[in-house]
Amino acid sequence: MAGLIRTQQLSKTYGAGENAVHALLPCDLKIAEGETVAVVGASGSGKSTLLHLLGGLDAPTGGKVFFREKELTALNDDALSEFRRRHVGFVFQNYNLVPELTAGENIELPLLLDGKKPDRDYIDPVIDRLGLRDRLAHYPGELSGGQQQRVAIARALSARPDLLLCDEPTGNLDSATGREVVRLLHEVAEESGIALVLVTHDREVAATAQRVLTIADGQVGGDLYES
Repeated sequence: MAGLIRTQQLSKTYGAGENAVHALLPCDLKIAEGETVAVVGASGSGKSTLLHLLGGLDAPTGGKVFFREKELTALNDDALSEFRRRHVGFVFQNYNLVPELTAGENIELPLLLDGKKPDRDYIDPVIDRLGLRDRLAHYPGELSGGQQQRVAIARALSARPDLLLCDEPTGNLDSATGREVVRLLHEVAEESGIALVLVTHDREVAATAQRVLTIADGQVGGDLYES
């Protein structure tokens, strides 16, 4: 498979001197087009830092990130914002839905921020696939945790991203709902040809990916296994 994103000695340090915290030690990794990768590690291991750096949400202290061989770390803030809107979908543990907007409005928000109209031929099957058709007029506070996470997934997919980054997407869900959300993530990503990166501390969630990377104390290890 062709390469989608890669890092070159990517690192992140917070603070300086004796107070320095090395959240991510220099690492080199590659993610292919359409590949599913899990990054597994304990709380505080650096996995969320890695995810934020891959998606351009945070700037590295050292090293580089390349997206289809274009260096993201050389882009200014406006160009990075455009990159995120058009190429990356994010799914977070806490859903991050706008409470004043309905589920349907939350799903379309990334497109509206980019000055685009929803492609109904694309987004309507996604909405139906996620079982949200009868929940579009509801506000986040009227939805269950699983429903809110599915809205967050639909929002992340609305702009047809090339890369879907998920940070502990099952962290606030019960085990049955969590398994369903992970299944839907894989199915929708596969159907759309999207590369999926799952950050998790749950080995069962990680085992659903094609490739699993370990991370501990900011150090990204080799593949735990590859299926």
